[in-house]
Amino acid sequence: MRHASAEAAGDRVAVATHPGSGDPVMATMPSPVQPEGPVLLGQVLAEALAGIGRPDARAGRPATCRACGDPAVWHRTADGRWVLIQPGGVPYHLVPAGQRWHIAGDGTAANLAHAAADGTCRITHFAVCPLGAPPKAPHLLRLWRHGAARLGRLT
Repeated sequence: MRHASAEAAGDRVAVATHPGSGDPVMATMPSPVQPEGPVLLGQVLAEALAGIGRPDARAGRPATCRACGDPAVWHRTADGRWVLIQPGGVPYHLVPAGQRWHIAGDGTAANLAHAAADGTCRITHFAVCPLGAPPKAPHLLRLWRHGAARLGRLT
């Protein structure tokens, strides 16, 4: 396929020949928009580097609890707030209604409230942080005690 290009009224016109017949094929593409005024190198570099080193939004943002030092992951909720989620899943039936969380494919955390008790769910770190109040649910209390023992808070 042979290519040629020409400028016409601010648009680029690409001309090529069809490989089978040799007939010309034309396509009009808009010219790239040129910025008004000078281009600042700092702006170009800032825009180019903005995405480097950012964690994947779907994976959440790894974190460490400031209180106890345990690893957890920050996830944004549908209303734009952030919630610190424990790593790993917990069977639904072991978590009280209202404390069941699900992480959607795009990384958004959703409180499942009174969702059906099958499969697994996630829990917030604050529900089991050993420096917080002990939870009432037996499974969450076990997780809380495990963390408290690790920190030497249980005798």
